[in-house]
Amino acid sequence: MADIREELVKYGVKIVQAGLVAGAGGNISAREGGIVWMKPSGVAMDEMAPGDLCGMDLATGRQVEGAHKPTSEVNMHLAIYRVRPELRAVFHTHSPWASGVISSGATLKPMFAEFVCDLGRIGTVPYITPTTQALADAIGKVSETSDTIFMVNHGLIGLGITMKQAYYRCVVVEDAAKSQLAATICGTPVFLTDSQCRDLMALDAPKHRIQMMQKNG
Repeated sequence: MADIREELVKYGVKIVQAGLVAGAGGNISAREGGIVWMKPSGVAMDEMAPGDLCGMDLATGRQVEGAHKPTSEVNMHLAIYRVRPELRAVFHTHSPWASGVISSGATLKPMFAEFVCDLGRIGTVPYITPTTQALADAIGKVSETSDTIFMVNHGLIGLGITMKQAYYRCVVVEDAAKSQLAATICGTPVFLTDSQCRDLMALDAPKHRIQMMQKNG
């Protein structure tokens, strides 16, 4: 039990170091059987210890472990795990570059292979008041068919069968936003076509990458 909490704390530090959150913003979780371990409310990701994490019963939503109050987005995390039982990690970041592009009215599109191979299926949710059940319901619905979720005026969510995969999805989106903005400033972005995206998805490399995440995540 301690191992998964230690790993979640490690990824919290990585998210902060990557500049994907500020202050106590964002929230992350990892599922272990019927228990979902979550970031506590009001605590920065790089200040958490394994014992600070909140253990939530997936079926009932009740807190069964930890002395702290869970993230205010607890219902959002639970909603995702309930419709995607294969998932083991949900990382919600307030990534500044990605959030800015997502919330600008522009569409974040694939310019490089990583966008296609790492992000999986992409969904977008319009602004809904954070922490509400309405947001949890909307995210739960979109997550049925999405692996990376863009949240207008809020941030993004990376879902993963491992914590590594969820983390990669968050950092790849941020990198894509920087590249798209740079291309827009310098000239006209050239995006991958639907045919080029299909060619990438047909390669063995993305499948191998997912297998490695399952093995090493």
